[in-house]
Amino acid sequence: MFETYLLPVEAAVSLFPLVAALIMVPVAIRGYRRRGRAGGWPVLVFYSFVFYLTAAFLQTVMPLPVDTDGHCATSRYAESPQLDPFAFRGTIATAAEGDRSPANLLTLTPTWTTILNAVLLLPLGVYLRYRLRQGLIATVVLAFLTSLFFEMTQFTGLWFVYECPYRQFNVDDLILNTAGAGAGWLLAGPLIRMLPANDPLAERDRYWSRVTLTRRALAFLADLTGWLVVWTLTTGLLAVATDWTTGREHAFAIGTALGALWFWLLPLATGSTPGKRAVLLRVARPNGRRAGPLRLTARTCLVYAPLALAWLALADRTSALTLPDDATRLLPYSAAALAALVWGLAVPSIALGRDHRAFYERWSATQNIPLRARHDHRAAPPPAPTADASASAVGPPPSGR
Repeated sequence: MFETYLLPVEAAVSLFPLVAALIMVPVAIRGYRRRGRAGGWPVLVFYSFVFYLTAAFLQTVMPLPVDTDGHCATSRYAESPQLDPFAFRGTIATAAEGDRSPANLLTLTPTWTTILNAVLLLPLGVYLRYRLRQGLIATVVLAFLTSLFFEMTQFTGLWFVYECPYRQFNVDDLILNTAGAGAGWLLAGPLIRMLPANDPLAERDRYWSRVTLTRRALAFLADLTGWLVVWTLTTGLLAVATDWTTGREHAFAIGTALGALWFWLLPLATGSTPGKRAVLLRVARPNGRRAGPLRLTARTCLVYAPLALAWLALADRTSALTLPDDATRLLPYSAAALAALVWGLAVPSIALGRDHRAFYERWSATQNIPLRARHDHRAAPPPAPTADASASAVGPPPSGR
């Protein structure tokens, strides 16, 4: 009997890494903006919540019929919804055949079906109270809507993917699921006292000013991902509006112009790339004053030179750009070597160095300045003074891409 319930959990274990990878960047950005960091206990709680929701949803739709036509031709029980409240009591009584002892009831499939329906959304009540700070009424309403979504998914045959419903819409499931979530909310009261406090404001006060390697790497990843997404959409829309050949011919030029805007012109105008702005960072001089065009241009050239060479190599490989044969052969190796040199030297010094400075920060006399979240109206203190803060070319305090 329990194999049917374990199958969705096994599927959730296989699916969860993909789900986590898809939401990792936005979740980390949200963490920096709300709590000043992307890791810690709240992140573990959040991803456990995501795994739980994935497993709960799969529990309501699996196992899926293999032979759709045969199932729809022979199975009719799910065509009509079960709208009689508390019908599970009669089902259990019939299965018990007059023996209502606990030992007998625990051997019955209807008993375990009822228990598991009550337990299904119990963790949801705990999460809603602890993680999202919802009250009992809001928890009950959200649990009811969640259960209703599950039941409608079943009754519509996975939203009409199947030609017929393969699981019955049951009002008892709505009742048991919602009651279980309410019980979870009540159980969360004593449980919260044993767990770390969920206080985003206190975390932000503690961590917002830390410009860590992880924070910089996330900004870099967000920038690279955002640039690729916008480039893909732009070239795709151009191809749709004109034709495929036109989209291909202009793809390299569009990507180059977009890259210059994204990684160079926007920082010149605002001090931040979109990725840096997302994690509340901006590039400035060591004393906090705005960095000039020469400093920012020098920094941009050093940090993004490997990407520029890789972009040229890709353009040549796809025939979007024609280069001499020698350049064609050398570009991929040059891009890899430059990446190893620039990033290979910068990452260890930022992560392990005593002052956490990268060489291109010394040369360009720039640094990353942490910003307060827009909704945080408390004044941000100026950057800490350093012995070499007045240097014009070298010596900024800890910073990095």
